[in-house]
Order: sequence, then C-alpha cells, then structure tokens
Amino acid sequence: MNMLLSVRNLKTYYRSGSSVVPAVDGVSFHLRKGEVLGIVGESGCGKSTVARSLINLLDKSNARIEGGEVLFHGEDLMKQSRKAWSRIRGKKISMIFQNPQSALNPVYTVGDQIAEALTVHQKMSRKEARDRVVELLKLVGIPEPESRLTNYPHEMSGGMQQRAMIAIALACHPEIVIADEPTTALDVTIQAQILALMDRIRAQFQMGMILISHNMGIVAEMCDRIMVMYGGVVVEEGETAAIFAAPSHPYTKGLLASIPSLDEDRDTLYAIPGSVPRLTAPVGHCRFAGRCAYAKSKCWESEPPLIEGENGHRSRCWLMEAPDRGHDDERE
Repeated sequence: MNMLLSVRNLKTYYRSGSSVVPAVDGVSFHLRKGEVLGIVGESGCGKSTVARSLINLLDKSNARIEGGEVLFHGEDLMKQSRKAWSRIRGKKISMIFQNPQSALNPVYTVGDQIAEALTVHQKMSRKEARDRVVELLKLVGIPEPESRLTNYPHEMSGGMQQRAMIAIALACHPEIVIADEPTTALDVTIQAQILALMDRIRAQFQMGMILISHNMGIVAEMCDRIMVMYGGVVVEEGETAAIFAAPSHPYTKGLLASIPSLDEDRDTLYAIPGSVPRLTAPVGHCRFAGRCAYAKSKCWESEPPLIEGENGHRSRCWLMEAPDRGHDDERE
C-alpha cells in the first residue's frame, strides 16, 4: 500500500501558568492508503491533540507544536503557511468531529455548510454545489436529500447530524479522514449504522482513516492497526489482531480487561486503578508506573522506549526487554 502520512516525533505542549504539559510528547506513526489506524486510550491521553495537531487546529493561546514532522506525500505539513493550510484542510485531509451539535453552525442550513467546502476548494457554482450536496446526502444515507439540505442542524436527529458531518468531511474526496470519537453521542443502534457507513465509504474511495476512540470494541471491528496512547506517548502499537490476541503493555491489558464479555458472568467490570495523571515536562519515568501492578524501581528511574517484539509489535515497557539483550532504539 502507498504511504500517505508519516508522523515523526510529534510534540505538542500546553502551557498552564508556569507549567508545561506534554500532551503529545514524541509520537511517531504512519498511515497507508486505504488503511484504518485506531488511536485508543482514556480521556486525557493525548488522542484528540494528535488529531488537531495533524491539521493545525490548535488553540494557539495555550498550545504549541514544539517539534516533529508530519509528512504528507513526503511534504512536511508543519512548514506550511496559513494560506497553504487553507488548501489542505478539508480538501486533502478532513476531520469528523466528536460532537456534531457543537461542530455544525446552528445559523446555517446543512446544505450551505456542505456546499461551503465545494465552493471554496473546487470553485463550483451555486447550482453545481447544490447538485453535489444532494449526491453527498444520498451517499451518507439521508432520505429525501432535496428537502433535507434546507434543514438547520436542530431540525435533524443526532444520527442525521453525524451523517451530515461525514458528508462535509467527504465533500472534496479527501485522501485522509480523521474521525475523532465519531459515535460518542449516539445510541448503540445508530453507532453501528454510522460505523458501517464510514467503513463502506472508506473502502469505496480507498481513503486512509485515523479513528480515535476509547472504545476497544469499535477499533477491533474497524481498524487494521492500533496505537495505544497514555500520558502523551505511544505505549503500544501493532496489528489489531496481534494486540487483541497478546497485548504486551500493562495499560493495554487493563483496557482489554475492562471490555464486557458475554462468555463471563461478572457482577462488576474491571477498572484500571487511579486516573491519567497530569504530567509536566520533562518526564523521566514510565508514565503508567503509578497505576501499574508490575512497576519496579527501574520504571521510576527512567522512561522505557518503544521496544520492538515480533512482527513489528512494539511496547513501551521494561517488561518487554529480554534479559540477554538491550532494548531497540525507537524507530522514527
């Protein structure tokens, strides 16, 4: 498969008073054409900050990209001007936001909001844009699209609003779609419909997709590879089937243990003790040590790198280090 995106040592820090919070602290990954990469972890692990960093949608008052490269077809997006970003965002790389009620503008019709990308990026006339909007609404499964395009967001259900968000993201046939918790506000039945729709459209247009979620069941169904984040870093990465079959990082094991199972009769679900800590840079120890049942003195003395195991499966844990060899250097 062709390489679409290569992220190398991305660092995005938030500033709060005199402290610096390493929300994304040296994250590296890649995405190929037609591939779905899942980014998982609890709230506060840095998932959404990665997404917003990729398309340069950070709040500049308190967030700054401190380093790294985001190579799109070999060109570093971090070096692009504001004018260049206006041609990339929405056209080449688009995003489906977490909550359509807050992402959609309440004072414009859904049709006008979809058409905006077409008139800006593809210079379509008003009539051409309207015809294309009708096609997009049909594509995402909205009935009676000719009448629905004049609806305002509040006149649609949550599922319809999310379909409209997908239509906006797909308007210009982007090469990459970033979906940030796209089904969080929806009930289970509508979630399944939206996920099936996204997967069908991705396969149809061979787009690369980054799916951000805290739901391990969703990523198991949708994703080719998984990247587990904790405390602003990648703690485990590998093929989806391999991670579910044999997770190596204690945090990943905890996430998988918390999934309800029809095969087990349990009164209570497992929960990882504690919560994601608020770290300040620099961090000189394993970020999960305070919640880990396997933590030892070495975990508090230095932070492990991503240690490579079999078939490209990598884990940021000293338990991965074999006693007869040193750890591998972290790959770009």
